This record gives sequence, C-alpha cells and structure tokens, in this order.
Amino acid sequence: MASIQKNYQDVNSELELIMNTGEILQDFSSTGKERPWKIHKQENLRLVELYKMSKERNLISLISDSRLHDLEHCADTLVFLQNAEGKKKLKSANFCRLRLCPMCQWRRSLKMFGQVQTITDKILERDKSTRFLFATFTVKNVDAENLETCINILNNKFLYLVSKNKTFAPAKKLKQNLLGYLKAVEVTYNTKDKTYHPHLHVIFAVKSTFFKNSSNYMSKKEWISLWQQALGVDYKPQIDIRAIKSGTAKAVAEVAKYPVKTAPILKLDDDEAVEVLKTLTFCLHKKRFVSYGGIFKTIKQELKLQDVETDKDLVNTDIEQQERFNAVTAVLFKYNFKFGCYIC
Repeated sequence: MASIQKNYQDVNSELELIMNTGEILQDFSSTGKERPWKIHKQENLRLVELYKMSKERNLISLISDSRLHDLEHCADTLVFLQNAEGKKKLKSANFCRLRLCPMCQWRRSLKMFGQVQTITDKILERDKSTRFLFATFTVKNVDAENLETCINILNNKFLYLVSKNKTFAPAKKLKQNLLGYLKAVEVTYNTKDKTYHPHLHVIFAVKSTFFKNSSNYMSKKEWISLWQQALGVDYKPQIDIRAIKSGTAKAVAEVAKYPVKTAPILKLDDDEAVEVLKTLTFCLHKKRFVSYGGIFKTIKQELKLQDVETDKDLVNTDIEQQERFNAVTAVLFKYNFKFGCYIC
C-alpha cells in the first residue's frame, strides 16, 4: 500500500488523498452498473489458494514464489479520483498481470472492448456499408496431453481461411469479401468427461456485397464444409455464424471480450481444479490468444493501440478513461480480507 500511496502523491500532489474513512467501495460505470471489484478479488484469492495447494502437493512448479506474491496482492489497494458528484475513476492499482488472474482478465476484457469499439468506429467512418460477422469455430474436445497441439492446429488452419499467402480454393468466396478480422482463442473445460474444448471466436469485417450478392453469400452449411476442409477431419465441426445486425461499433465490441476465463475452474473441487490449473498454466504459457488481421490490424497500428496481451497498463482500460474527468479529491481503498470487500 505504501508504494501505491507514494506513487499517487508523486504525480497528484495537488489533490488530497482520503484514507481510513470506513467507506465501502462502490464504483459504477456510465450505464449505472456497479463494477465487480469485490467478486474478481475473491476469485483472485481462490486462484492463489489453488496455486498454494499445488506447491503443497509437490507438483512441478507452476508459479514462482515472487509471482505468487504478486498474484496474492493483485489489486488489493486501489486509488480512485473522485469528482464533485462522487463518481470515481481508477487512478492507480497494483495489478499482477498474470495470464490466469481473474482480476487482470477482467481488466484486459475492458481494454479489449474499448479498443475494438475504437477500431470499429474508424472502420465505419471510412465505409459505413461495412458489415460484421461473429463466428465460432470448434473442433472435437481433447485431453490435457493434446491440448497444446490442438491449439496450434486451430491457429494454423484458420490461416487457410484468411491468409492471401495460402492458396485454399474453398475459402475463395470469403477472401474476396473479407476486409479484416479479430481472432481470439478460448479454452473451456468439460467436467463430465474431463476434456478441454479449444475454439476460436472471430469477428469478420466484410464488404456489403457479401450479403447483397447471392453468389458471394455463404450459408451455414458452406461455413461448416469450409472449416471441415481446412481442418482435414472426417466429421462436421460445429460452427456458429451470425451477422452483427445493428452495425454499430458498440455492438461489435460487445462480442469482443478477452477470451481467457479462469472463473469456471475456480468452482471445481480442489483436486480437479488444481489438475486443470496445471494443464492451463503449461499449455497457455507464452501463447498468443488475440490477433488482428486486415483492416482491424491496420487501424490498430495507425491508432498506436497497445497489445492487450502484453500491455502493462491495466489501469486505463476503456473509453470512459479517455473522457475528461474533473477530480476534486482522491480516495484510497484497501481490500479487507475479514469482510471480503474494499474499504477506505
């Protein structure tokens, strides 16, 4: 807490820092929805508990002592700027930035939402006729031993659909209409058969002619056939494909959430949760889970937006952070382990 307080005072000496009032944190978005700081911190502490269990059981080291310390103290101290109406804006926090930390995953999801909305705004500003598709590409579930290989296959085979450098006749219709894409890899766990379900979530930006011209449009049956041929499998993989009808930047951004989600694992029994955590820790290590292509990548570079996966700044995340905020004071909140909430 001392470092957070000093860092704040170094750059905001003109504002009084309020502490030790007993106020319980309530932080609301512009839509009036309360931000779930308490929930994500509780999830974070459950993850700490699981990593400690893995150490006690003498498993292969999943996390160093220093990183475990960072995880345990992730976002335990928050400093908010506050305006005359009592609205808050996060100014500083000690985020650990671990891939599987629920708190940091939430912050990355906010950051990704803001980036995609900004990028989509620019795309529509240049051509209002641009249309967007949301697709989910799947493959059969795999066991822990084959998870990493399966993720690599998904990423490589996806390139057959979108890369101009790869000749793949079944994707000709898509490539002719494709302007760009945002791809995110997600891995979920099936508790019934103890398998993993890696899949891709993709937002495609396509020309309006994709819908206007029947010779360009692709039915769901065609999408399934396309993905089956790309994978080279003897079964028909499940695909969900839908148009984002409203055509607004916010509607596109709503489906662009950071894909790695630890929360479901935290609800498992201890033994199973530790085993799944071990698998994900090793299989997801140094893997890229979000990638941009075409017009999405071009505009991201033009706007000089940071990489969501590697950016160390998880304080400034969404569009609201960019708006003018007339702070009159600052408030420091500390997570209280006894009461399970943030208290000033």
